[in-house]
Amino acid sequence: MQLKSIFLFCMLLLMVLTGAAQARLIKGVVSDSLTQQPLPGVAVQVAGTPAGTTTDVNGAFSIHVAAGQALRFVYMGYEEKTMIPGARQEISVWLSAASQSLSAVVVTGYTQQSKLRTTGAVSSLPAAVVTQAPVGSFDVMLQGRVPGLHTGTPTGQPGSAGRVSIRGLGSVNGDVNPLYIVDGVPVANNSFAALNPDDFETISILKDAAATAPYGSRAANGVIVITTKKGKYREDGKARVYYSNQFGVSAVNSAKWDMMNTTERLRFEEILKDPLLPGWAYSRQNPEKLVNGIGVPKTEADYISGDHYLDSLRNINTDWRKYLLRNGRMQSHNLSMSGGNEKTTFYLAAGYFNQEGVALNSGLERYSLRANIRNHSGRFTTALHIGISSALVKYIPDEGVAEEGGAAVGGGGITEKNPVAALYYALPYESPYGKPGVGRYGANALDAYANMQLKDQQLKGILSLQETVQLNKELQLTGTLGMDFQQVNHTGYLNPDSWYGKLVSNGNQGSLDRKLTQRTGLVATGGLRYNRQWGQHEVEANLLAEMNRIKGSGFGFTGFGLISELSGTPNAVTPGTGENNFIPVLSGQTTPDRLLLSQIALFRYSFSDKYTLSASLRRDGSSQVPAANRYRFFYALGGSWNILAEEWMQQQSALSTLRLRASYGLTGNAGGFMSDYGFRTLYGTAHYGGGAALVPQSPGNAAYTWETNRIGDIGLEFGFFRNRLRGEVDVYNRVTEGLFINRNLSLTTGFSTIASNAGKVRNSGVELMLEGDIIRRNELTLTLGVNMAYNKNRILSLGEEEQIFADEATINLAGRPLGTFRAVRWKGVDPQTGAPVYLDKNGKETSTYNPDDAVPLPAKYDPSLTGGITATLHYKRFECAVLVSFISGMSRLNYPDMYAHTGDAAYRRYSQSKDMLNIWQRPGDISRYPGAQYATYFTSRDITSADYVKLRNVMLGYNIPVSRHMAGAVRNIKVFATGQNLLSFMKWRGFDPEDANDIAQYEYPMPRTVAGGIQVTF
Repeated sequence: MQLKSIFLFCMLLLMVLTGAAQARLIKGVVSDSLTQQPLPGVAVQVAGTPAGTTTDVNGAFSIHVAAGQALRFVYMGYEEKTMIPGARQEISVWLSAASQSLSAVVVTGYTQQSKLRTTGAVSSLPAAVVTQAPVGSFDVMLQGRVPGLHTGTPTGQPGSAGRVSIRGLGSVNGDVNPLYIVDGVPVANNSFAALNPDDFETISILKDAAATAPYGSRAANGVIVITTKKGKYREDGKARVYYSNQFGVSAVNSAKWDMMNTTERLRFEEILKDPLLPGWAYSRQNPEKLVNGIGVPKTEADYISGDHYLDSLRNINTDWRKYLLRNGRMQSHNLSMSGGNEKTTFYLAAGYFNQEGVALNSGLERYSLRANIRNHSGRFTTALHIGISSALVKYIPDEGVAEEGGAAVGGGGITEKNPVAALYYALPYESPYGKPGVGRYGANALDAYANMQLKDQQLKGILSLQETVQLNKELQLTGTLGMDFQQVNHTGYLNPDSWYGKLVSNGNQGSLDRKLTQRTGLVATGGLRYNRQWGQHEVEANLLAEMNRIKGSGFGFTGFGLISELSGTPNAVTPGTGENNFIPVLSGQTTPDRLLLSQIALFRYSFSDKYTLSASLRRDGSSQVPAANRYRFFYALGGSWNILAEEWMQQQSALSTLRLRASYGLTGNAGGFMSDYGFRTLYGTAHYGGGAALVPQSPGNAAYTWETNRIGDIGLEFGFFRNRLRGEVDVYNRVTEGLFINRNLSLTTGFSTIASNAGKVRNSGVELMLEGDIIRRNELTLTLGVNMAYNKNRILSLGEEEQIFADEATINLAGRPLGTFRAVRWKGVDPQTGAPVYLDKNGKETSTYNPDDAVPLPAKYDPSLTGGITATLHYKRFECAVLVSFISGMSRLNYPDMYAHTGDAAYRRYSQSKDMLNIWQRPGDISRYPGAQYATYFTSRDITSADYVKLRNVMLGYNIPVSRHMAGAVRNIKVFATGQNLLSFMKWRGFDPEDANDIAQYEYPMPRTVAGGIQVTF
């Protein structure tokens, strides 16, 4: 019996030891399959046993697993996954979100977690959704994709940056663009022409206080966080090589451009009866000719000669679109490689993009390189992101583009050098082969094309080094060092032998303009992150310190008296002397020079998947603010409730997602001056008494302080029928206080205005996102979506000022929206006299135009309603994606249309719209256009609706089957075709209403682009 007991004990001990020997420690990282971001809090279980653990803040876990046992990974909002580790000791696990719209990792820059644990209003997009459009600047691609985000494109010039606003305009003189973060580094908002969007992986738009307040004084206008692609370790251990290209062509949509042809123009000139115009001067209906300015009767010989001359004009009939515009070609190529092992992953990429503009001499050519490396070794996790690019931007002269962040200043772009303006000016009977000269608008534009050059050579570099040290299971040390470097080398050249070159006042021999500007942004962030999970509880806390430094420099010169044999080089400049007056103009530039020091505290508590509370506190100190007001606290509180996780909701089957969240907080803005030291009294150089002197340039303001935003938000996320129908609704209220405005001063001070803080403006509105899988079968899926946002903007106060004029067209007035139009009201045309009829201040009709009768109009240039409609179809190997974008409630002063609809003697020498053939001529005529004898003034009829509905983008693709013989080398082949700005539905008369300002001034038209390409994965 004793021997039997010893034998059983030994057998039991052997089994235990054998089991212990078979159980191995498995380590791994769980990440989101789309964003490749680590997932904290994932439940990791040994299948069939009670053993289990959860991933830490870096998505890492370790667990003992016996041979043959499987691991089960469960995470709320993600598809469950089971896998057998096999002989591997370290594994990488990738989970796919059950619904990418409502359940995914949200990256906010400082933190990241499942969207179910966020309390802020955040819209996330995979970059692949927006980068399929054949455009040069990434920010333009966001139009119509995200509720509450509006992109105004000031020009169709390839690579031009858009004016992006999130939840309305919140400043009068301050910047209205959001803060952009790329891999943890703040980047300039006008530099996306030099960045390759094909390297982007995820895009997160942070809209409310809970999401943006961690960025403090830079978050007043929202934050857009971009992550670039990362390497991915795959189970087969092999790297992946990806190549894609696009080839396409762009053209102008001129459906609403209706200028006269030669026959119509000559008939119009007969209507005008202007003896200075050939249509009347040589007409048989005109009995007189001018001799030394005096009218004398024509002879038959005069009539015959006039007939021949008019016939010669009719034979010309030039369509200036064929000479001043073109079909621009584009191509792009992207090559990347990604891979790695359990410890180190890499992503290497190179890109080339070349797009010709639809206007000659314009275009964008970009080269880009990127290297992203991530290493996880023991307690250390290191991520290095390096992106370098070079872009050459060529553009047309004198384009009427608004100043960045604000309304336009009138008059820009209305010159003959601008080929878009020449499209409206040039007469159809002018020969494109004639010599330039006074009144020869088409020939002058062609001369500018041939002899002028404007280009910017941009160099862009973004570097980010992120380090994480896991001190223990719950505490880690984090740090980020980053740099955003931008250099622009500008060249402007005017041939000395050209028409315009001989008109240069200094020497009448052209000019050479060279400028070099540099901007370097540095960021350093470091601190502690604490994350603890016990039972159903989770706490995350971050204590960080941050430094942001931006430094710039710039200089330039303009040289004159060019020697044509040395064209385009500084050697062509004639040395300046007191006698020849060719002294070059030297220029300095207003460059950034500021420092921001911050301390940041972030806290989040989550109970199970039901409740989450968050709080953030940030103290910013900005060199842009006087010392007395330099430091300011910004904060936010937020909470979310996953209603569906409650026990009393478990019996229902219709709802698959139901989450309520709310937030309130304070963010700020420090940049209200044109200069970073604008709060000081600034001086500039001048001459006095024959010597050099310093004179005051701006008065400064020692009481200047922050512009602040108080933002409240309530949101509801919902899903029905296993998230087959899903959506979000947000209601928000945003009040901006201490507005940056220019307060009027007595002219006895030597200054007309002083920059100050006064007044309030409110943006309140509703956002909706709705998406549904209409068809969801094995080989056929159809998903439709709509997003829209309504924003109501109102100025609550302007302090001591009653009103502030933005420009000749818009005014800021308490009780009205920012950018409200102001003009004399147009009533119509008197059918008996042909005189224009206006309304005076009191609404009474008058035939006398008086600028003092101008009143605010129910029109503004920032739209009230924005949105987009999407459709995605997958059928077997075919796929199709469609985006329709729309805006409503936007108006603009349409200068080109105004000057194309006038018989005024000052403008009739320009080409006119065909509508002008219906101009008033005799008593009883009913016409929209007054008689030619009346002057033309800016009135309310020139404020035109800029609303539109656009077929923004269409993509068709087909995945080609890979044969067995190629399967070892080629993994996937996809061919596709895409179109941008294919159709537009609008009231606007002209090329395109889409813009970023209030005044249309012959801007570069938005092109329609069609392209095709191939994507191959090796």
